[in-house]
Amino acid sequence: MFKGHPKGLYVLFFTEMWERFGFYITISIFVFYLQSNFGWDETQATNVYGILIAFVYFTPIIGGWIADNFLGYGKSIMIGAVILGAGYAIMAIPTETAGLVYVAIAIICLGNGLFKANISVLVGNLYSHTQGSLKDAGYNIFYMGINIGAFYAPIAAASIRNFFVENYGVTQAQGYNAAFALAAIGMIISLLIFTVFRKFYVDADYRSKERVNVNVDLQLTKQQEKDRIIALLIIFAIVIFFWMSFHQNGAALSLFARDYTDSVVGKYVYSLFDVFGLHAIIAILLGTAALIKSQSSKAKMIGGFFTLLGLVVLIVRLNSYPESNSIEPERFFSFNAMFIVLLTPLIVGYFAFLNKKGKEPSSPGKIGIGMVLTGLSFLIMVFASFGLPAVYTIEGPSPITVSPFWLITTYFGLTLAELHLSPMGLSFVSKVAPAKFKGLLMGGWFGATAAGNYLSGFVGRYYQNWELWQFFLLLVVTSFIAAGLVALFLKKLKSATQ
Repeated sequence: MFKGHPKGLYVLFFTEMWERFGFYITISIFVFYLQSNFGWDETQATNVYGILIAFVYFTPIIGGWIADNFLGYGKSIMIGAVILGAGYAIMAIPTETAGLVYVAIAIICLGNGLFKANISVLVGNLYSHTQGSLKDAGYNIFYMGINIGAFYAPIAAASIRNFFVENYGVTQAQGYNAAFALAAIGMIISLLIFTVFRKFYVDADYRSKERVNVNVDLQLTKQQEKDRIIALLIIFAIVIFFWMSFHQNGAALSLFARDYTDSVVGKYVYSLFDVFGLHAIIAILLGTAALIKSQSSKAKMIGGFFTLLGLVVLIVRLNSYPESNSIEPERFFSFNAMFIVLLTPLIVGYFAFLNKKGKEPSSPGKIGIGMVLTGLSFLIMVFASFGLPAVYTIEGPSPITVSPFWLITTYFGLTLAELHLSPMGLSFVSKVAPAKFKGLLMGGWFGATAAGNYLSGFVGRYYQNWELWQFFLLLVVTSFIAAGLVALFLKKLKSATQ
């Protein structure tokens, strides 16, 4: 999985990991913070959430254009990192007026615009146009970095909030302010990694005067450029439906976790939500995989060590838990990221196996599969919602709740969908975009994400006004429609890379 990749990939991996740590702290608690601090209802809070995640992904279009034409990718990323840190620091300031929050949102969106698309361009620039399959795997590895940060973010957010609330007597809202401060610290670490280890990726910054070698991009005719741009615009339009559904993780799914999911569980289920218990389970899974998969005795020994260590820690933790344990709704946010870290090696290996047999789906084909998996994932929530009272008939947590495993299973399905779609989309843009428009068109991918993110907040109003199963069925239908559109245009999309 890691063989043959340039060293610069791992610098960008850790840079993005810490940036996403700060970002996912923010969005995992954003709706809860707005409700706790300002007393807003679900409709108002999810609408502002939709605005945040829409503009935070719309501004990369502008940031990509600025990098293409003025600053270059490296400088844009550095400036963006500084601005992002400032935005999170403002969110850490306790306030009774929403105006300061809107100022912070604007600053975060500006910083993300300069950072997000351009670091994705650098990843693609590490590879030549002839390394298509390796580039796909490179984006999968890069995506793991994103989700390691995303995995720890909600755990850190819940832990620091609880620490300040329980030990210093602050309000819940002020506990969230402390979590935003931690997001700002994450951006400082991200910036340090990116600047200190610059020599490993400098050749990928095509505008940099210090570059020595350049992976020359494929020369295209005007008609080829036009065909490729049209193909990308088709993909952008289709993936809007995915992000509209997927980013319910910070809106409808988070509210479902808080109001409709059992918050008191037994010690065996609680091990999935406890930091030490969850890491022990991960160590067991990864260690066992190494024992089965590895060829060398040294790798098997390391795998056996982690398996044994995980078992010991898990047994000790299980004996320390009480029979009944309370879980915070933020904890569910970690499952998507955890599943990505665990499943990425399996998905990359599966695609490599298909590639050897000449049966690996094209990048657009993988995106279509991802949309089918998205629809199936929310179909789980349709079944989970039957029998629950309508949102508009209750105030506060529902008197009827369901098992946490409904949400966990949904996150598992969404993770499989995301691994087929998001890193493949980044790779597709990098492979198809004409060289002089790379930053702009990578920004276009995030612009499509922005449109979907805004719609996630827009349709979020129906979560409060419809029966729960009706709301989730809407996401099932839109996902299957998007999958159908991929199938309809698949031949044209595949021809764009030839």
